[in-house]
Amino acid sequence: MRERIFTADTILRIRQMAAEGSSSFEIAESIGSTPASVRVMCCQHKIKIGRGRSAGTPLPLVAHLPGALSAEFRRKAEELQIPASVLATKLLSAIVISNIYEAVLDDGDESHLALAAAA
Repeated sequence: MRERIFTADTILRIRQMAAEGSSSFEIAESIGSTPASVRVMCCQHKIKIGRGRSAGTPLPLVAHLPGALSAEFRRKAEELQIPASVLATKLLSAIVISNIYEAVLDDGDESHLALAAAA
């Protein structure tokens, strides 16, 4: 028999992720379901999730990481129990809001630039 995905804890997690602006795809990825099933559960539980972009919503930002860095980033997101896209958004937002670009990039080691260029 298959394990139930939509438990009370999962519904609570869906509510939290929806409140944070996560898409049905991100929520599904996080709980091990499909976006369609997440949308059905949200409808049944009256949970509002985003359905596309409004005129003022920025376009997504795409970042390319080398395989090892990407795997480590995804492991950290999994450890924090959030989708990798949500972790990336939070980290990049913190950098922008705090204006700490130089602090993040100025580590005296230019290897991060070489890694980015190689990707």
